[in-house]
Amino acid sequence: MNFLKSIVLAVLLLTGLSYTGYAQPTLPEIATVTQGGINVISWTNPYESGLKSIAVQRSADSNYNFTTIGYVNNLKKGVQSFVDAHPMPGKNWYRLMILFSSDMEWKSNLAKVIVDSAAIANRKPLPPSDSLQKLIGQAGGQAAAVNSINTVSYPKSQYVFTNPFTGNINIEIQDAFKENYHLVFYDQQDREVLTVPRINDKVVILDKRNFQATGLFKFKLFKNKEEFDKGYITVY
Repeated sequence: MNFLKSIVLAVLLLTGLSYTGYAQPTLPEIATVTQGGINVISWTNPYESGLKSIAVQRSADSNYNFTTIGYVNNLKKGVQSFVDAHPMPGKNWYRLMILFSSDMEWKSNLAKVIVDSAAIANRKPLPPSDSLQKLIGQAGGQAAAVNSINTVSYPKSQYVFTNPFTGNINIEIQDAFKENYHLVFYDQQDREVLTVPRINDKVVILDKRNFQATGLFKFKLFKNKEEFDKGYITVY
């Protein structure tokens, strides 16, 4: 496979598309790729039914402190992937926790991705689909071989996000002095775990220790008592 095709395949994975010439590993094996400060974990699900959940977990040391950073919403048979848009600088170890309807549990293999801090600092939005079609055409006119896959990605907020260098939570709202903003965080069972009753500065840094736990948390940002923004942050 030539160099251009290799680049095309990496970009395809990052945007939720698959190329039929690329063989994904079958569960419980996974593969990883990184580009531009974004990591993608991918695999093939061979099961028509019988899966209860697939959790994606991440660790900085590969042996301990794995944190669940998301779940696969669509468990149908086929190629699946998970986009980690906010990886940690340095080593990122990934694994899947696969739970069957019978309550039998599998762990996937471990996959390591090393992300340079400069790549995170210079991270850019993913290219649009039409640009990908052009790249595929340049690689050999295989545009007809592109298919949708089940990609899991959590919405990225421009106001509330995890700082990849410190792990703390940044809250950045330019009109915080003019309007009344408050913020509520929830766990994966939608239980309220932390509230910021008033955001009174343009930039507020929330220490991750306030959460007293690691994992994926949902938030809702309210402006003058009305929901203004929502999304997810990862505490690690």
